[in-house]
Amino acid sequence: MNMTIADTYEIAMGRWSRRLSRSFLDFVAAPSCGALVDVGCGTGSLTLAAATRYPKADIVGIDVMPDYMTDALRNSAPNVRFETGDATALPFADDSFDTAFSQLLLNDLDGPAGAVGEMVRVTRAKGRIAATVWDRVGGLTFIRLFLDVAALLADGEGEELRAKVFDVPYQDEDDLFDLWSDAGLEDVSTATLAVRMDFIDFDDYWQALMGAHSLIRNFFANQPADLAHEIQQATMRAYLGGKPDGRRSLVASALAVRGIVPA
Repeated sequence: MNMTIADTYEIAMGRWSRRLSRSFLDFVAAPSCGALVDVGCGTGSLTLAAATRYPKADIVGIDVMPDYMTDALRNSAPNVRFETGDATALPFADDSFDTAFSQLLLNDLDGPAGAVGEMVRVTRAKGRIAATVWDRVGGLTFIRLFLDVAALLADGEGEELRAKVFDVPYQDEDDLFDLWSDAGLEDVSTATLAVRMDFIDFDDYWQALMGAHSLIRNFFANQPADLAHEIQQATMRAYLGGKPDGRRSLVASALAVRGIVPA
């Protein structure tokens, strides 16, 4: 069966981003009505969580990749609409929204500050701007298992992979605090949010891992067969932890920041 981009994301991250959405919305504490925009909405985890929580709000999800926006997603909630657009050049007028938020986007942009500036521009005075990103270095256990094995077994190439995956601009709460402050936002606060990543067995874990990051997938696909097998077996031993194959629940953490648009 041919899998779409949305299918791959759902297996790798979609199920976890839905869990993160609930904690993130608690942190954002947006007003229960008005206009909200989810910048970089992807497959709509945060958008739909907000639609359920705020049924009287008008919510827009926008993403640069239309492939994420299936017909089912577009028709999933009466108070939501989805648009295609760039986070660094939002197709909305100034002061269009009461809240702008973004989940798992900033660390994948070449210019995160530009996207934050756009969220500020389209949000009214005293509105809320918030974002969350995975704590890749210290908080994504399921990726760390593989990357540490790759670094040990694949010599310099594995070390290089680990460095690339972890080389993101915002690696702690202080970095996000500074980004929000530099954008002129007031009452800036940060938090670390935690969710559980539950896997049925090692096969479920491996499928999620291979869909989680293109660098990981490409690295593994390009290894010689014997080394690829050795890396997979060592990763499985790390996953099993000396116990029979089966369910595992791994902790994942994300960094969150919020602020208020000045009057």
